[in-house]
Amino acid sequence: MKDAIIEPQSNNKFILIAGDFIVLLLFVLVGRGSHSMSADIPAIMMTAAPFLFGWFVITPWFGLFNADVSLNWRALLPRLIIGWAIGGALALVLRTLLLGRPVPAGIIPSFAVAAMGFSTLFMLIWRLGYLWWMRRS
Repeated sequence: MKDAIIEPQSNNKFILIAGDFIVLLLFVLVGRGSHSMSADIPAIMMTAAPFLFGWFVITPWFGLFNADVSLNWRALLPRLIIGWAIGGALALVLRTLLLGRPVPAGIIPSFAVAAMGFSTLFMLIWRLGYLWWMRRS
């Protein structure tokens, strides 16, 4: 039986998906740590779930896992920001529902601004670092 050949494009998608997942988990870890909250895996996953859902449901529609977007900063930046604005809004609504709060009154504006700002910053750093590394090789 012949060995399966992994296409570079599919390998890059795997790296992007894994990296995005890790970055969102790091964002949650930093956030929970800054509020002296527990860092146990169930709590981290419960906090991260709405953000992971929002990211991985919305951003593929903006081509963020395609090489022509992920390796071109001019294509990447606006799509990442707009895609995450939509995905992040979905995440905030889901988080509010998971906490049993009413929407939109249960979305705390200061939390929304901080969560969206820092998660976007984390993702931009990761994605621009990925772009730089891939173009370098």
